[in-house]
Amino acid sequence: MEYSLILLSKLSSMMIMAAVGYALVKLGLIKQEDSKVLTVLLVYALQPCLIFRSLQIDLTPERAAGFTAALIFAFSCMFIAAIFSNLLRKPLRLDPVDMCTLMFANVGNLVLPVIAMMLGSEMTFYCAGFQMPFNLFMWIYGYILMSGRRDVPVRKIIFNPNLIALFLGFFFLLTGLKMPAVIDTAMEGLQNMVAGASMMLVGVVIAGSDLKEIFANKRAYLISAGRLIVIPILTILILFATGFLSRHPQYSQVLMVIMIAAAAPSASSVVQLSVLTGRDAPRAGAYNVMTTLLCVLTMPLIIYIYQMFFPM
Repeated sequence: MEYSLILLSKLSSMMIMAAVGYALVKLGLIKQEDSKVLTVLLVYALQPCLIFRSLQIDLTPERAAGFTAALIFAFSCMFIAAIFSNLLRKPLRLDPVDMCTLMFANVGNLVLPVIAMMLGSEMTFYCAGFQMPFNLFMWIYGYILMSGRRDVPVRKIIFNPNLIALFLGFFFLLTGLKMPAVIDTAMEGLQNMVAGASMMLVGVVIAGSDLKEIFANKRAYLISAGRLIVIPILTILILFATGFLSRHPQYSQVLMVIMIAAAAPSASSVVQLSVLTGRDAPRAGAYNVMTTLLCVLTMPLIIYIYQMFFPM
């Protein structure tokens, strides 16, 4: 219960940040088109700093084992979401936008700042492990699904800023190298901007959306329920069935970090991918807005259920 209340508090604070972005657009101080500037700032500067610095800790055998458990669980979460989406594809007539919304959570813009605020920057070390399966699934399976093509955009995978930061961070972690203090201080300052910038971006996007139309869309509720409730609960049940945490309870908090990521709203990358492949970007944006607004209630609920199964 404790962690779910902390998560509710942090998400509420972040939604206030989003309200600032919303108000700035409505007051005419910035334009909705300015969201592109915030997106570039986050993708190419702020998030890579957060990911890189989350890996700059002393690597102990316990942390290495915890990260391995987190990485395996993160890949499992992605597989569970993909299998679930494919099983429902024909019965619910899901199209690629629906399926990608179900599969891909907003790991970077929302989860990393939430983990840092909720559990401390050290725990983002484990959440960084979700970036690898997320980007591999997004730019391989997600791209194939959205485009209908089989030629994987290798350059987009290799030169993805988050993955570059992840691999560079691992290199420094394993070799024991350290950034010069002046550069590390600058990166720390950029890292601390992630929460505010990412949530202001959410507010700017919401300000440019027709909320009445979004909340009148019955299908959006179905997809949102799948992304925010059904898939996370199914993941918890499968984890419980494996008996892993009953044998290794020391990893309960580590896997909770990954569970928070798995319960997050749909990724903003789905909107970007739909634009890239000529899919229904406005509907992808509507799903993103609805799941982001609803996650304030659903994410604490999922973590409460997680704690019921795996007390800490």
